[in-house]
Amino acid sequence: MQDRFRWVYCQLDNLRRCVPSSIRKSLNELPITLDETYERTLQCIPKQKWQHAHRLFQCSVAAIRPLRVEELAEIFAIEFGSSATLNLVEDWRPENPEEAVLSACSTLISIIIDNKGSKIVQFSHFSVKEFLTSDRLQTSDIENVRQYYVSLALGTGLPCSPTPVGRKSGPKAA
Repeated sequence: MQDRFRWVYCQLDNLRRCVPSSIRKSLNELPITLDETYERTLQCIPKQKWQHAHRLFQCSVAAIRPLRVEELAEIFAIEFGSSATLNLVEDWRPENPEEAVLSACSTLISIIIDNKGSKIVQFSHFSVKEFLTSDRLQTSDIENVRQYYVSLALGTGLPCSPTPVGRKSGPKAA
């Protein structure tokens, strides 16, 4: 039953973003299941943001405690290369961490204020985490959706793991 309410919420959110002339078409093309809704949402993440979105999802899944916006936004300042070394490029830190995190992950995450006044990032619904870690996503026929799969057998190779990250300065990210 909860999935049905989540599905309705997602569809209403999608329709809210439509211009009046496209509402009827959007209504005729509504995804049937919650999985299809999440697949469509993942497909709408801009290509240039998919790696950051995937890393944000990985950290959110693997976190042993709720992460503050500023902590999770550090992903944008990490230079990932082909080597095992990660470099923190301080100039790449987003000026607005909340906007950076939300714009990368679409409606799949939300930001709440905890009882200490901190802005905390969480999945917008428990079913989002379940979907991102599911065999259904891992074996999806849609390649640009399958790439968002997050393994529950994550190790210390994550950018949000407690392994050291080198510091480096460089050009500010756009």
